[in-house]
Amino acid sequence: MTGVPSRERRRRDVPWRVPSWRDPLVARATGVVGGPLGRHAVVGRHGLAGVAAALVLLGSGMLSLGVWQKGHCLMKGWSTPDQFWRACYSDVPVVHVSSPLADRLLPWSGDIPSSQPPLPGLVMWLLAQVSPQAGTGLGAQQGVFVGWILLALVLLGAGVVAAVALRPRDPWRAAHLALSPVLVPLALVSTDLLGVVLTLLALWAWQRGRPWLAGALLGWALLVRPFPLLVLLALVLVAVRDGRPLRAAQAVVGAALAALVLLVPLVAVQPRALTAAEQWWSQGAGYGALQMLPRLVGFPLLTTASTWVAVGGWVAAVALAVLLSRRTRLGAVQLAAASTAVVALTAPSLSVQSGMWLLPLLVLSVRPWWEHLVWAAAETLHFVATWLHIAFDSDPGRGLPPLAYAVVVLLRALAWAWLLWRIADERAPFRTPPPGGSPPAARSAPVPAAGRPRPAA
Repeated sequence: MTGVPSRERRRRDVPWRVPSWRDPLVARATGVVGGPLGRHAVVGRHGLAGVAAALVLLGSGMLSLGVWQKGHCLMKGWSTPDQFWRACYSDVPVVHVSSPLADRLLPWSGDIPSSQPPLPGLVMWLLAQVSPQAGTGLGAQQGVFVGWILLALVLLGAGVVAAVALRPRDPWRAAHLALSPVLVPLALVSTDLLGVVLTLLALWAWQRGRPWLAGALLGWALLVRPFPLLVLLALVLVAVRDGRPLRAAQAVVGAALAALVLLVPLVAVQPRALTAAEQWWSQGAGYGALQMLPRLVGFPLLTTASTWVAVGGWVAAVALAVLLSRRTRLGAVQLAAASTAVVALTAPSLSVQSGMWLLPLLVLSVRPWWEHLVWAAAETLHFVATWLHIAFDSDPGRGLPPLAYAVVVLLRALAWAWLLWRIADERAPFRTPPPGGSPPAARSAPVPAAGRPRPAA
């Protein structure tokens, strides 16, 4: 027997990984709360519930900063171009006052239907029902926006708890959701946080051996954005590769059934609820996408060409995921990251809030915080640049000209490609349940008393 140094022994005995011992950036950042965890600290005394509670509280603080960032519009209203100069735009109040939601009707009613996807449209309709005021005034805008803030707090809490449960041996990885800087500018711009949380809950259900539930949750997330389809594809490919085709089929059928359960009655009541899907085929290059670069330099793509580039991107993404699943042992997160990169770089539009969809991949990866912060800086720069470019038509002297915005879009695309490549290149696959059923519940290892010797073999 040989002795083990105290610090190394304590690191081996803790029930989960301690970020301030492994990530230099985290160790420096902990200075505001007293510094890195000491060698004699008792890790895991309050269990995973303590980690989740701390991160939910910290995440609430990040959302509070997001409310502060949108404060000017919250107090003065969302008016053009003021909401662009102040970078406080949000779909929730703007769509409310510019659609039948102001009369507490479904957003796809009236002569000009809204282009909101089905699930976000329903959420905005529910917010309109509980808002103290109807109409298009400041009170109505504030009512629906405050309603979304409260709902976002609940959703973020659920997402953090799911992220902690997904990584019981490394629960502080959930901080990549709760403390992500992109929450401040992006979380309240739209209802995409709903889809992000549904995706995390789906991954938790999959890890627990519940493919029907995982598929259903991903089916609902698909009604927010198409990105969850890539996650579903990755899970299916890994299951088939591991000899579990029934589990893959259950997830696919569950997703289809869940989507239909919501869509069929909605379309029966309002047939134009699928307007967003119809417009996808006819929209030209939009903000944030590489496809917009030709337009910014004076040579816009034809709408037909833009659509076919996007379709080709999806075909290439599926083909890449299939190829990687057959020739490598990459996990579902890595496959999803690789295919997401292809779709994002060929998309006809990559709006500011699209960055929210990278957070589940970051939570389940092993990327260090400095990479997260580099990507978040690019996202924040693009967030501000987009509003300044939109406002350029109102005041060219203050707004961001097309060529400058083109540089920002290119930098953001490079940041996406770099981060997703780093995630896809990992060799730490997302754990899936064994063929016999769901895995046993994660249990924290006992923590020995400080200073108690424990020999090593």
